[in-house]
Amino acid sequence: MATGVEEAARGRGGGVEEAVEGGRGGRQRSPRQKFEIGTMEEAGICGLGVKADMESREEIPGRETRTGPPDSQQDSECSRNKEKTLGKEVLLLMQALNTLSTPEEKLAALCKKYADLLEESRNVQKQMKILQKKQAQIVKEKVHLQSEHSKAILARSKLESLCRELQRHNKTLKEENMQQAREEEERRKEATAHFQITLNEIQAQLEQHDIHNAKLRQENIELGEKLKKLIEQYALREEV
Repeated sequence: MATGVEEAARGRGGGVEEAVEGGRGGRQRSPRQKFEIGTMEEAGICGLGVKADMESREEIPGRETRTGPPDSQQDSECSRNKEKTLGKEVLLLMQALNTLSTPEEKLAALCKKYADLLEESRNVQKQMKILQKKQAQIVKEKVHLQSEHSKAILARSKLESLCRELQRHNKTLKEENMQQAREEEERRKEATAHFQITLNEIQAQLEQHDIHNAKLRQENIELGEKLKKLIEQYALREEV
């Protein structure tokens, strides 16, 4: 029976083999001591599993940015939950061992339990590494997205600045155009007024010329009549 236990220990876990060899080569342990050692190893394995789980959780990048309750509160709740779970597992294991009759069977059961837990721990570690890689990739993508978001915000800020500058430039051009239009309107009004004044002056001069010409015509008519009378008088004198 001891040989079968030793082979099972060698096939499932190297650490248990040393415990079996120590029990055979050294001082003979009682069944109660063997059971206590197995229970302590089981508890140590569970404790190491809890510690490895907590260390792997602490090594995961990006956890410092999570939001929620403080770390001390979460750690205390996690510890209480793991203690409850560990207590139930130990209780179930002790109940299962009590159903066995010989210490060899109990040791074999503990070896099998240890090997199962070791395999489960390795699988959990593998899954943890896969999850860590996925999380690292997600964090990398998050950093990339944040960088792209920052670039987009910077580009948006530049575009908004350019838009404001363009609006100011358009406003300045509009004001300049309005000022030029007002100045052109003033110059047009001044030119129109000056042209109207000049036109009025020309009109007045034409009227004055008309009056003067009328006077000259009247004087010419009167002079013609006087000359006609003088000619008639001269003709009468010649006849006499």
